Amino acid sequence: MKKQRGQMLVEFALLLPLFLLLLFGIMYCGFMYGDYLTLNNMARSAAREAVITIPASGDDTELLAYDALEDRYRETIEDAHMTTNLYTFKDIQIDNTGTSPANGAPPDSIHVRIDTVLNKQYAFVNLLTGLGVGIPESYSINYYMYDENGSASDS
Repeated sequence: MKKQRGQMLVEFALLLPLFLLLLFGIMYCGFMYGDYLTLNNMARSAAREAVITIPASGDDTELLAYDALEDRYRETIEDAHMTTNLYTFKDIQIDNTGTSPANGAPPDSIHVRIDTVLNKQYAFVNLLTGLGVGIPESYSINYYMYDENGSASDS
């Protein structure tokens, strides 16, 4: 009986790193998903605002309005202090798909694209990469919103 007293301690020492890796992996995925939801909501808000406030004119004033909206949302996203910053904000693009888009996008819609890049300053990211776990280097959010006003003015 005396020889088995350290058995639980050895088992605990063997399983603790695996348990912590699993725990931090679940937390990492949760934080990543939270950031994704935050950016997805920003893309939806930007698309909705573009549909409501920017009339489809097809000239430079429409492009300037999209640029101003991009600048405002870029500033909002950078100052939002997202939950984790596992992925850092890279850029936002807002444009109109037009009546016959070439890339299979829905016609007469507003397209918002938000790009992110992996923040490699986190120790857990480096640990997972060192263990051979593939982590996406970046991701993009594409959001389309139908522009009823744009199609009505083009007719």
